[in-house]
Amino acid sequence: MALTKYQKALIYIRKAELQYGSISKTPENDPNLIKARNLLAINQNAVKIFEPDDTDLEIKRMLEYGYPAHVIYEKLRVRQPVVQRVREFYGLKYKPIFKYKLTKDGQPDFYTTYVKGMTRIAKISNSFNSRAIFNLIPKLGYEISEVSFYWGDLPDNCTYAVRQSIVFVKHGIDSWLDEAWKG
Repeated sequence: MALTKYQKALIYIRKAELQYGSISKTPENDPNLIKARNLLAINQNAVKIFEPDDTDLEIKRMLEYGYPAHVIYEKLRVRQPVVQRVREFYGLKYKPIFKYKLTKDGQPDFYTTYVKGMTRIAKISNSFNSRAIFNLIPKLGYEISEVSFYWGDLPDNCTYAVRQSIVFVKHGIDSWLDEAWKG
């Protein structure tokens, strides 16, 4: 289990106390005291260093899986700035929830975030309204299911499309918008 930055700071403080007998007797230029201050950000000149703790790593995992922000806030009991910091540090983006699944014999399952996304795999015009799409797609041999899947829930080797995108193939959790489908 990784230590939090506060636990790490306490370790540095304890080292300084053991060396000098008390934290108040520790010189300002002591490396352990400097490290503790940087971790606690109590020195005005301290450089802010982001050292991910267990919560940060869990936020990263949830973002990669495709959880929306409000779910992360609720499950981990964290606030928006914490999630934002992790997103920016790792360069992650929020992923949409997939709402529709299309299946057809001989083709990989297809997932999309919106009704008109179904037109991409069925190769029909997206000028139809939603009701017409729901009526037309089954006539082309597709079965439509309403689902609610996060990115991580989608099986490998399935195809998917998000708003204003081409059709992509999923090859693992790290393949977001990587490989275009050639079908």
